[in-house]
Amino acid sequence: MASVTCCLGPDCAGTVLSGRLAAARSRLDVAVYELGPYYLPPLLAARSHGAAVRVLLDHHPGANSGALPLLARAGIGCRLLGSSKPGDEAHWKLLQIDGTVAVGTGNLLKRDAPRDPDGRLPPEGAAAMPGTREWWALVDGCPGLVTQARGLFEVAWSSAGPAPPTWPELAPPEIPPIGVPRPQVGPLRADIDDNRLRLVAGGTAVADLLLDRVAAARGRVLVTVPYVHPGAPAVVPLLAALEQAAGRGIDTRLLLGRAPGADVAAVGRLRLDIRVMDPARCTTGHAKGAVIDETVLVASANWSGGGLGGNREVALEVDAPLVADYFAAALERDWGDSRPLG
Repeated sequence: MASVTCCLGPDCAGTVLSGRLAAARSRLDVAVYELGPYYLPPLLAARSHGAAVRVLLDHHPGANSGALPLLARAGIGCRLLGSSKPGDEAHWKLLQIDGTVAVGTGNLLKRDAPRDPDGRLPPEGAAAMPGTREWWALVDGCPGLVTQARGLFEVAWSSAGPAPPTWPELAPPEIPPIGVPRPQVGPLRADIDDNRLRLVAGGTAVADLLLDRVAAARGRVLVTVPYVHPGAPAVVPLLAALEQAAGRGIDTRLLLGRAPGADVAAVGRLRLDIRVMDPARCTTGHAKGAVIDETVLVASANWSGGGLGGNREVALEVDAPLVADYFAAALERDWGDSRPLG
């Protein structure tokens, strides 16, 4: 029997993750797209306990360029994956903390995963934290999942390289505003059978899993992603599958984390119930997840050509009504605070 801990960001995910990272005693393998100095203290705490700490990051500047010198000075092994080529990003969010495997949608940054300084789950009242909407799931007591995740990390570590001598000069990305979702809720812990857990790796594998599950849906298909690229070849069949599910009378909804910009006309033509998260009432959405009937998928992959193609991505599927309902309830709250497309 495995134990699954479900967390939302900014409500409680950062607090849970920071505590778990800091408590590592033997092994801590971190594979994320981006890590900032804000997450150095829990890594140092794990190292002080004797844990072997390794960090895999994507080959891009931003927070990574600031964190790499700090990791090096702390003696924490760090390597980079991916390249500047489209569809070759190490965009996964996969953590191994002793015998725990964690999969999520956000990076280890204050914006994506703030932590309450007093460890409250969640903080209350005026202490409620701003941050992007994220989904995380942590699994304990599943040796097969640990073996699979460890194998993925080892293969990636062996192919990764050092930081470049200089970073390319890039314009700073546009950062959407963030807000405070209310109410903020604490984590959920549920015990489930090992065979109700599935970890898939690679953007194409995530896309295939989503397609299979949407095609077989019978009751609900609730999807949240930051954005969709409706013309990307990897995305077209997924959007068609959502339209088909809606056509079968299934409760099918697509919640975007932010306005689709140049793609608004194409997205607006979809025969779907679509809304956009509103940071003035809630926050910007960065989660990439789906609740399909009694199953939830927590994934790192955006609905883009690279995210559902050649990128390093991961998704954790949990087939358990209690877990699915936890994330469905979060999506319902965000849906209620969202605004119509356009």
